[in-house]
Amino acid sequence: MDVWQVIGQVGFPIAVATWLLVKLQTTLEAFTNEAIELKIQLEAHASRCIKCREGKPCHTCDNDGKG
Repeated sequence: MDVWQVIGQVGFPIAVATWLLVKLQTTLEAFTNEAIELKIQLEAHASRCIKCREGKPCHTCDNDGKG
């Protein structure tokens, strides 16, 4: 079988697979960025709630620690 014939037969599937991998990479990067942002927000929220539960002043949620 000629090399050009092989390239002609498998070229389209390779092109589609490459395109899908590129699209998947950008989607995964966006997902990763959103997951990192969510982690930061959850850590900030958890930290704020722990301070409030212990009765400590919390400037983030305007709690003076008295109730």
